[in-house]
Amino acid sequence: MHKIKGLLLSTLLILPVFAHAEESYKTVFEKINQRMSFMQDVALYKINHHLAIEDVEREAVVVEKSKAASEKYGLDGDSTTEFTRSLISAAKAIQYRYRADILSQTADIHKKPRDLKTEIRPALIKLSGELNAAISDYLKTGNKFTDDQYQTFATVINDPYLKDNDKKLIFKALQNIQVKTVSK
Repeated sequence: MHKIKGLLLSTLLILPVFAHAEESYKTVFEKINQRMSFMQDVALYKINHHLAIEDVEREAVVVEKSKAASEKYGLDGDSTTEFTRSLISAAKAIQYRYRADILSQTADIHKKPRDLKTEIRPALIKLSGELNAAISDYLKTGNKFTDDQYQTFATVINDPYLKDNDKKLIFKALQNIQVKTVSK
């Protein structure tokens, strides 16, 4: 009887930890999905303002700022660079594919997108901080992003213009993010 009580107590103590870990990685996935949800508006803004989808100079700035920002959350900046680049690649894929659809349909082209400078970028910057915090919280508790979480990730990331290969690129980069090690 004593062993059963001990087992039940252990189970009751461990279950909230597992539930929190599952909730934490889903939060990360949801933040990534929220980030991708802005990309159709970005594409439409760029179309309406005759801007190129790919802006290599802007991407370099984003990568550097993202690296510095991730370090403020205790993440290894070098390990987040691949992740940031994967998000940029996925964002461009959405924009290119959406743009191709718009060229064959005129309905969306007259839709007014959110403003890139005053609405979208500030929202993406805020979301990036939330994403860094969620990743950091998850990893600092000893958790890792594992292959068995990919199906949940692929379901949560639901932009219709993202292909499975795009999602796999992001997920693999997410798995490679490390917590910054403290040197003595």
